[in-house]
Parts: sequence; C-alpha cells; structure tokens
Amino acid sequence: MFLQKKPTIKIVLWSIFGVVIFFGGLFLMQLKDHPQQLIDVAYRTSKVLPLGDKYNTSLELAHYALQQDNKERIYLILLQNNMELRPGGGYIGSFAIVKIKNGNVIDSAVHDTANFDGRIPDALEPPYPMTETMHISSWKFRDSNWMPDFPTNARVAENFYTLGGGTEKFDGVIAINATILDVILDITGPITLSDYPHTFKSGDAIMALEYQVEKGYKDQDIAKGDRKVIMDELADEMTRRVKDLSLRDKIGLVNNFIHSLDSKDVQLFLDDERMTQLIDAVNWQGSVDTTWDKDYLMVVDANLASYKTDHVMKRSIDYKIDLSGTIPQAVLTIHYENTATQKDWKTNDYQTYVRVYAPEDTWFTDISGCVLDQQFGSKYDKRYTGCLIHVPLGTQKDIVLRYNLPIDMKNKYPYDLKIQKQSGVHNIPVAVHVQNPGSSVAEEFSFIMDTDIILSDFAK
Repeated sequence: MFLQKKPTIKIVLWSIFGVVIFFGGLFLMQLKDHPQQLIDVAYRTSKVLPLGDKYNTSLELAHYALQQDNKERIYLILLQNNMELRPGGGYIGSFAIVKIKNGNVIDSAVHDTANFDGRIPDALEPPYPMTETMHISSWKFRDSNWMPDFPTNARVAENFYTLGGGTEKFDGVIAINATILDVILDITGPITLSDYPHTFKSGDAIMALEYQVEKGYKDQDIAKGDRKVIMDELADEMTRRVKDLSLRDKIGLVNNFIHSLDSKDVQLFLDDERMTQLIDAVNWQGSVDTTWDKDYLMVVDANLASYKTDHVMKRSIDYKIDLSGTIPQAVLTIHYENTATQKDWKTNDYQTYVRVYAPEDTWFTDISGCVLDQQFGSKYDKRYTGCLIHVPLGTQKDIVLRYNLPIDMKNKYPYDLKIQKQSGVHNIPVAVHVQNPGSSVAEEFSFIMDTDIILSDFAK
C-alpha cells in the first residue's frame, strides 16, 4: 500500500494553454465573415474541417469570448496534469483566474493549488479511498475533480475556491489537460530554446518540462527561484510561431483544438444558458450522459500513487454482451500494462481506483483483481462499482467484471451501446462482442477510442 502523497513541484502551463484557447478563438473570429475561404483552403490542403454544428459552435464560442459589450467576464481555469490521472482529467496542480473584457485579457493570476489548499478548512471528508491510500484527513481543491462529470467537478471547484476565501464570481470554469501542449506542437513543430538542452516536441514535451523544473535546472546551474523561467520563454516562442502560422496551419491548429474538445482534454462549463445548450449539444461540456436509454459503459481511473506513472500506462477494454439468454449478461475485461521497468522520480508501481459505470438496475456479480473491498453506488442514472488495483512495474493485470444488465435491455432492439471516454486518457483499444438472440455467431467490433463512441454510429 502506498503511503501519503509526497510533495512535488507543480508545472504551471497556463500561459501555453492560453495560446491555443485565445489564438484559436481569434482565428475563428477573423474568418467568421469569410467561411468559404476556410472551406476552400481546407479542401486544397486535404484537411478535415469540422463543419456543421461543431464549426458553428466554435464560432459562437469565439464570439462569446471576444464580444465587445463592455462587460467583464471572469473564468476559473483548472490546469490538470493527466500524467497523474484523476476521474475528471488529471491532478490539479495549479489554477488560473482570467478576466476578459471586450475581447482582451485584462488580468490573470495563477495559483499553486497546494498553497491555496492551506487556506481551506479541514472539514470535508475525502471521497473513498483517498484516506485509505493517501492517508489524507480532508478533501481539498487539488482533488476536486473526483467525478467523471465535468459540470459536477466545476461546481465542486468553485465551492473549494470559496472555502479558501476566494471572492470572485465566475462566468465559467474551464479544465485543460497538460497534453493540450501537443495540440500546438503538432502544428508549430519542435522548439529548441537557447540555454536549454531539450527539444520540446509533440509527445514528450510535458515530460521534458517536468524534468527541467524537477531535476534539469540543477545540472544547468540555474537558481531554484528561476527554474520556471523556461515556461515564459517557451510560451513566448510558441506565441510567436502561432502568430506566424500559414492559413493552412492555422486551420490545422483549429482542427486540433476542436479534437481536444471532442476528446475532453478541454472541458467547458459556462454560466450562460444559451452557450451551455450549444456546447452540451456537441458534447463539449464533459457531461456523463443521463439521457441514453440503451447499454452504457464508462471506465474511470484515479491514480492515487502520487507519481506520474500514467504516461507509461497502456490500457485496453474488452466487452462481451450476451443477449441470448433470459437475462442479458456482460463480461468486461480492463487490461493494464505498466511499461516502466524501474522506479524513478516520476514513475513507480501503478495504483488506481477504477470505477465502472453501467445502466441503472445493473447487478454486478463478480470482479477479480481488487486490493480493497469492492464498492457500489448509483450516480447520474447509472449503477457503478469501484475497486483499488495495483499494477507493479513491468507487469500487466486484467480486471474482469461480470454483471447482469437490466432485463428490459433485451427489448431495446436493435442493441446499441454508448461508451463514454474519461478525460485525460487517449487512444484506448476497444473490442466489443455482441451475442444477439437466435444467432450462433457474435458480432465483432474493434476500434481505438479517443472520443465518446456510439456503437451504431461506428458500425455504419
């Protein structure tokens, strides 16, 4: 069993995240009156343009953020490091408060969540199993994203902010995962800064930054107080490159940004009824779907080992559903592989509290691989079960869960399944096997999941 969380240095990536948010919005606004230009260039460059509802919603978001109405809007930005996964995306090491008026950022401030948490009274009991694994006595801001539903997490974060003495009233909450950095570097290409040995490129830039502020600065004779200067220099260079992008590459940046919304690396919660309806319609609010009435699955991990081991973890899902009997039966196998072979400053044995959400009235019958006792509950019109598992360095583990689905699932013909993706995880191989009544051969589906999936849409 892992002991209490060790202190770690938090990387403040807010300025870099701001680049993709605000430059994406500015670019969309520039082309709002010239959509055909965007379409023509996208066609010529063979890029996939997110037309229809998502494109229109993107324009509406840009207009909302940059409108000239002389009103100040204040946003709480949760900066989530998904190398240390939480149900809502990643560990909240920092948060920012950004004020916008007439399309301009008029004020911004960044806060280290660990410092801010010292102002919050030790009054709220942590969700299970934080006390059992991390030996903490109270729930704080840094772990506020404990649910897979972002609107819930946004409200909890606002409450913790108030408990810590915060006085701002927010017009919205935005969660941004650290991997959004790749969104920019995919387009700008690798960046090398003078006086630093690293080349920051898509795929490993986050780890390179983490190493620089944790270890590298010592080898370069950089004072501890200056170890994060690199963040400003990198942000300045990325800003310059984004400004100088060609129209084709700006289209690529916007497309990547929209994919980040689809994959929940960016989640939005706005205190505006019309905008809420628009972003919810394209699934950019990070909500657990409470309206879907057929089969449903969501697998949610919480890394409770205080290390950044998620960057070396591989996952896959295998789901078997048998509709041929009296009671629909499911067998879910979640495969974990810890690809690291030795412990270091960022990597260790993996410890996760995994929850599986299924349709309400599901009856969980058996689970293998738990360290602590299996837990049960209901939330968001779903039935869930959870347990703690360990995956030591260099090993693999299967968690096998068997359960009975509601009997009326057999009457919801044709069978369909919605799988919702957790924020912070990517490119998960999924296999689905459907044994329909009267058929001796199961239907087979396989895909790589990086957004929410509806099986019937995928099968078309």
